[in-house]
Amino acid sequence: MTDKAPAEPPLVVDVDGSLIGGDLLIEGIARLLAASPLRLFALPFWLASATARGRAGLKRRIAEAVSLPPDTLAWSPTVLEEIAAAQASGRSVWLASASDARAVSPLAEKVGAAGCLASDGRTNLAGEAKAAALVARFGERGFDYIGNERRDLAVWKRARSAIGVDLPAGLARKVRALDGEARFLAGMGGRPRDWFRALRPHQWVKNVLVFFPLAAAHATDPRPWLVAAGIFAALSAVASGTYVLNDLLDLPHDRRHPAKRRRPMAAGQVPLLPMIGIGAALTAGGLALAFWLSAAAGLWILLYLAVTCAYSLSLKRKIFIDVVTLAMLYAMRVLAGAAAVSVPLSPWLLAFSLFLFLAIAIVKRLGQLRESDRSTSSGRAYFAEDFPVMAALGAASGFASVVVLALYIQSPEAVERYARPEFLWLICALLLYWLGRMALLAGRSTEHSERVPGKDDPLLFALRDRTSWLTGLGVLAAFAAAL
Repeated sequence: MTDKAPAEPPLVVDVDGSLIGGDLLIEGIARLLAASPLRLFALPFWLASATARGRAGLKRRIAEAVSLPPDTLAWSPTVLEEIAAAQASGRSVWLASASDARAVSPLAEKVGAAGCLASDGRTNLAGEAKAAALVARFGERGFDYIGNERRDLAVWKRARSAIGVDLPAGLARKVRALDGEARFLAGMGGRPRDWFRALRPHQWVKNVLVFFPLAAAHATDPRPWLVAAGIFAALSAVASGTYVLNDLLDLPHDRRHPAKRRRPMAAGQVPLLPMIGIGAALTAGGLALAFWLSAAAGLWILLYLAVTCAYSLSLKRKIFIDVVTLAMLYAMRVLAGAAAVSVPLSPWLLAFSLFLFLAIAIVKRLGQLRESDRSTSSGRAYFAEDFPVMAALGAASGFASVVVLALYIQSPEAVERYARPEFLWLICALLLYWLGRMALLAGRSTEHSERVPGKDDPLLFALRDRTSWLTGLGVLAAFAAAL
């Protein structure tokens, strides 16, 4: 009779930042606000009531208010492979997390874990508390542990084997000092370019609209152009901060989207809490710069921030209010630029801008509707059958902008400002062509063409589109000929 080989100790896996690229508490708060923005005013009271019960009390309150379905989270492939390998060898797998048990239990079921240890509304299971709970359950050195942060040193110290996920060099050295045979797994990202991409710098191109008033006024003095450049930088910083908020609120929708799931926050490539801090710092810095350059422009950018937050929290899910809001945000860029350099905007320019920007906003929504393979556009208030009506509204708005331009060309203001205003009629023809082409391309599915404006913002599409560049050069040539 032979002795049975001793069973391998269980593999214990941390959740936030290890098993998933994110934080269940932060994602829970974001989804709470996305579902009910007015809960924002309840959060301070929740925090106050949680002070007596500690962080565990807040986590329980959030977990009771929202659910986090496992298929809406970003899972780490390398950690999933470790779990699969352990289970294939007959070892049991447990999850251990400082997040609330109500949020962690569905994840344990998803990966086939034998059980989970997590915060319970009274005890915040992190650091020493987690280590003590694991030792009480499995014994000293009776488990292997996968973790990712400094607080996990207390757990690795009492584990049989240490496994780190995407550890910084200093922390990795400390783990190696505890366990000379410690293993280290690759994380889900965190490269500098991922952090930069999360700020969506490609969207900054839309802020060139701050120069529009100076161009329309034919300004040649370099000083107002330098002020406008500063407003461009300030608006870009504020916009990046608002994109961080928007992407945080949109995480579950983005992770189901064929293209948006590759965004750094949705893919779990950047940690959420530091990213929120960066976004807040950029927003504050951008506002400070704007008010330093021009109080009037600062007020417009502050209004832009308020409207953008309202859009992210609620307005983007309101039928047609969403596209009107997008058009207003485009217009606010122009208004901020005009306010910064004290250039008065004519009613002609305002009317032209509003109709044109509304058309562009509708084109963006058209592309998203066409791209969606479900009956409704993800996270929006539209159905697939709304496409023809939206297309008609976009065409009407676009052509209205051309009509405004045509009326302006014949006005006394144009005759006074331009030596040869008849050349401006070429701009009308080019704009009609460009708007019509954009609407047609937005109506095509990606099955027939990869060049679909609504896959991204139409203005960003135009920057990569040779025909749009040629059209723009034609507009500039006509404008120069009219001077």
